Amino acid sequence: MNHESLFLNYLDGKAGLNEKRQLLRLLKDSPQEREAFQLTYKKWAEQRGRIFDPYPSLDLVMGKVGYRRRSFVLPLAAVFAAAAVIAAILILTPFHKRPVKDVSVAKAELYTYPESDTPLALLSDGQVLHSDAVEMQVSCTGGGIRIDGHDYAMAVSAQASCMLDVPYGHRARVQFADGTVIRMNAHSRMVFPLSFGKERCVQMTGEALFDVSRDEGCPFIVEFDDVRVQVLGTRFLISGYETDAHRVALVSGSVNVSLGDNRNQSVTLSPNQMYTLDDNGKVNVEDVTDWRGMLDWADGVYRADGTSMQALLSYLSRYYGETVECDAPVAGISCTGTLHLRPTLSEMLSELSGIFPIKSRNQDGVWLVSRSSN
Repeated sequence: MNHESLFLNYLDGKAGLNEKRQLLRLLKDSPQEREAFQLTYKKWAEQRGRIFDPYPSLDLVMGKVGYRRRSFVLPLAAVFAAAAVIAAILILTPFHKRPVKDVSVAKAELYTYPESDTPLALLSDGQVLHSDAVEMQVSCTGGGIRIDGHDYAMAVSAQASCMLDVPYGHRARVQFADGTVIRMNAHSRMVFPLSFGKERCVQMTGEALFDVSRDEGCPFIVEFDDVRVQVLGTRFLISGYETDAHRVALVSGSVNVSLGDNRNQSVTLSPNQMYTLDDNGKVNVEDVTDWRGMLDWADGVYRADGTSMQALLSYLSRYYGETVECDAPVAGISCTGTLHLRPTLSEMLSELSGIFPIKSRNQDGVWLVSRSSN
């Protein structure tokens, strides 16, 4: 069977979770498919004027989709970052010093870097840093980055773009040298410099809560798709998942939201207001009456107040990136209380089965939840 379309979808960053798992199984089980993938990747790289190395091409999938689960991996073979993401950058370890240099990084290409099953930081000098933490702790300085208590030096310009990828079931807390703190939700990605220059600007996909340190002379800018948010110092939430309407919700302070290049047609939000952009390009501004459901994830919890089991399972399905189905007797169960988000969906469902009369099983990659006899 020809799997070229699956290979190309993955290389172009368009593959869904099930496609990635299918690709992983193919490459694990079949030497012929591994060879076919390398040939496809070589042709793909040549068409884009990129360097091809057959060994990192396999690590592209084996190491980044979930075949290996290691803490703080520094691949010596360049792990695709040098070929497909950051051109002409040498792989460096944190202990090998070289002269600081400027690096030109294509931010759009960073977004297409393969997703990982663990939180991942891709630095401008080629370092690929993984974490097994449920919430990755990141601190940025002009000279490097600190991840979960480990320091990594940088050998390129601090303004060169880096990327942080937060997979399903994980979160991240990022603090910049100016005091700004960003809490990233599951299935989110941010492109950012380790140190801000003339402007403070990051690019986002997914969802994040911003606590921006005020600087009158240097506004903070967040870009996600065609939406641009500009602030001086404030607290606000953005949500830019591919499948949902884009939202900007203001907790305190003031933000200016514009669409595309139409900076003159912008909206200034007041506290407790939310900007929504739907798939048809329609903008709506509404009041936020309850923040709990929107911000609880930043504390690693889900708070239910008479929430239906169906709504709870729908939330967990999205947070963990797995399909969950329940039958009618389960859907209407009322849930009240605080749940701490566990590392895996399996653990969450096991905890729920100890609280409610339900049971769960995984069948062909789908979690089926039904009422138990207890």
